[in-house]
Amino acid sequence: MDRRNFIKGAAVGSFGVFSSSAIANDHQDMSMTLKNNIRQSVAKWCFGKIHLEEFLPAIKDMGIHAIDLIGPAEWPVLQKHEVHCALCNGAEISLEEGFNNPKFHEQLIKSYTEMIPKVADAGYTNLICFSGNRNGMNDYVGLENCVKGLEAILPLAEKNGVVLQMELFNQINHPDYMCDSTMWGVELCRRLESDSF
Repeated sequence: MDRRNFIKGAAVGSFGVFSSSAIANDHQDMSMTLKNNIRQSVAKWCFGKIHLEEFLPAIKDMGIHAIDLIGPAEWPVLQKHEVHCALCNGAEISLEEGFNNPKFHEQLIKSYTEMIPKVADAGYTNLICFSGNRNGMNDYVGLENCVKGLEAILPLAEKNGVVLQMELFNQINHPDYMCDSTMWGVELCRRLESDSF
């Protein structure tokens, strides 16, 4: 979409939202029904020590049918409760130790090579990965290192229909994390040129 059409569409969309609000306010008795057009997921780690056997029925009652950041050991519990894993984990080392540092490549490649088929076999699609912290490393060098490490596993991800998702973090909560801007993340995607990343 070009800029002119985007701006025109955004203006019309804004008017539509305003008009809908005005109509809804004029007709307080209108009933709103959920269409389930937006399918949300929740991250379990935000909810402390609530056991999955309690947590999953509770989120389903709220209309949430997916959960993030669950590894293979707990996938059978998800399947029992018919809750989808929107973003799997379990192959990474840590947020701080990622693909930007070649000393972790051997371990990461081995771990992701084992995990990617498991994700696919379980019927899931997305698997998280991390850049790692800078630890004084130049962003360009880290980008090149990520490309080299990820290129080693992307053919397997493509073959299995698994998408590797590198999480971007802000500098407030993760002050040294390398993948901390959209520009850096987009450049990594551009260099890898794969629908599986």
